Amino acid sequence: MRAASPFVMQQHGSFTIDTKGRTLEIIAHAAWNEQTSMQFKHAYMALAQDLSSAPWACLINLLDWELGTGEILQVGQQLNAWSFEHNQRYSAIICGTSLHRQLIEKIQEPTRSIEHQYFTDVISAQNWLRSLGLYSKSLELHGGGK
Repeated sequence: MRAASPFVMQQHGSFTIDTKGRTLEIIAHAAWNEQTSMQFKHAYMALAQDLSSAPWACLINLLDWELGTGEILQVGQQLNAWSFEHNQRYSAIICGTSLHRQLIEKIQEPTRSIEHQYFTDVISAQNWLRSLGLYSKSLELHGGGK
């Protein structure tokens, strides 16, 4: 008789997340599964906590993202609510398809208090956040983020 082996699900898809001024800059890659969603949630909350003393923003680049499993919706809604409670006030979302936008709008439904703007290119999204004084190339957590 064979011994039962534990089933381990490997992460599929990836992301990069970094702080640029008072903005979390997120780039999603490939299709995400539950493991990727949970890893993202933990990384996001850890970085966002450092920004929560004053209004901040997210720049979310979905141009290389292929959607994912159903857990994405629940994790996204949880993060959206948590983010608003922790002073997020703006999101610049770069979408390549209308399907991406529809999913993001569904995630946003419970907390429409964050101002969301949609873009088709990175430069326009960065410029909008820069005009709000929230985006910069260098890390400026305590200097106002200009």
